[in-house]
Amino acid sequence: MKYRISDVASINESSISKSTYIGSVNYVDTSSVISGNFNGYRHYPSISEAPSRARRLVSKEDTVISTVRPNMKHVGFISSKSDCIYSTGFAVVSPKKDKIDPYYLYLFLSSNRVTEVLQSIGETSTSTYPSVKPSDIGNLVIDMPPLDEQHLIANRIRLIDEKKNQNSQINANLTNQIKITSNSFFSYFEASNGDIPKNWHYKKLTDIANIDTGYSYKSSELKPNNMAMATIKNFNRVGGFNIEGFKEIRPNKVVKNEKYAKKFDILVAHTDLTQNADIIGNAEPILDISDYKNVIFSMDLVKVTSKDNLISQFLLSLILQGEALKAHCLGYINGTTVLHLSKKALKEFEIPLPDNLHELDNINHFAQKSYLIMANNLTENRYLQSVKEELLKKYF
Repeated sequence: MKYRISDVASINESSISKSTYIGSVNYVDTSSVISGNFNGYRHYPSISEAPSRARRLVSKEDTVISTVRPNMKHVGFISSKSDCIYSTGFAVVSPKKDKIDPYYLYLFLSSNRVTEVLQSIGETSTSTYPSVKPSDIGNLVIDMPPLDEQHLIANRIRLIDEKKNQNSQINANLTNQIKITSNSFFSYFEASNGDIPKNWHYKKLTDIANIDTGYSYKSSELKPNNMAMATIKNFNRVGGFNIEGFKEIRPNKVVKNEKYAKKFDILVAHTDLTQNADIIGNAEPILDISDYKNVIFSMDLVKVTSKDNLISQFLLSLILQGEALKAHCLGYINGTTVLHLSKKALKEFEIPLPDNLHELDNINHFAQKSYLIMANNLTENRYLQSVKEELLKKYF
């Protein structure tokens, strides 16, 4: 039978009051939730220090869905009890569990069909960007089978999502291990009692690596194609490479060879739109190029590759993902609303290395193994997502 979402769920049931709320705030904005993936939160000591949009409260098994730019798929399922406060840019949809399976509701709201409907509504809005009202979500019509059948469908697709989440958690854990290893050996020298080993010396990054600037593109070149462009959207705020950040592009001029990037090349963010410099100066190896034939990278990024194989690309990635590079880059930032990294930053960055690079063979092996596992997990997640989309087409 067909129902409106407002018949089977409530929207924005609970919010906090700035005048009465006491305590710290773990704030989640719309950019931190993409296609079911939650990329962390920002912590504020008090509500007065948090953004004014920090208002929405969520409960277990709610669905959060952005009311701005629906095509960006800022939608996610609250799978466990949460102490986070969400942006008013979200609509919090709470299922009436005697009428609809919570995950079935989430699958419907995250389906391509609903995304397209909301985007078309949003494009008629009077705001400067596509946006919808909570009532637009409430007026969506869902065709629901009996509750027991909803449970079967939801559980079948949820198994796919859980495997994807498991892969993502493995990648997050490996990313954390890489950073810990990098900091211990190359940033703070904790592995050698806080001092650089005697047979180690600093070398400029430019001595061992090539640094190439990105492609300067026009918006008119962003067209469907089998070529993609890596952008700052490929950088997760909490670390990690997000393959959904690629933009398809059809260049209208010859692209120089150095503007191309391949798997495991390292990209460093030179521009940042976040308020807290979350991604600028971050280094991320390209772990997956999806099904694209070629990949280039935008002028907001810089590519770093090993020069003459003086150092393993995997080891170089591990070193650059430590805190030393980030701390160094923070001293080379200019701009207010949009942050930019000086071209001098990477050219003046120095890396501590032993005279005999074979001393790093074990670390290199760990880095190579870790990045390969992460790349394989991303590839598997793409396949699982394609299976999920076929099921969504069937049921929704």
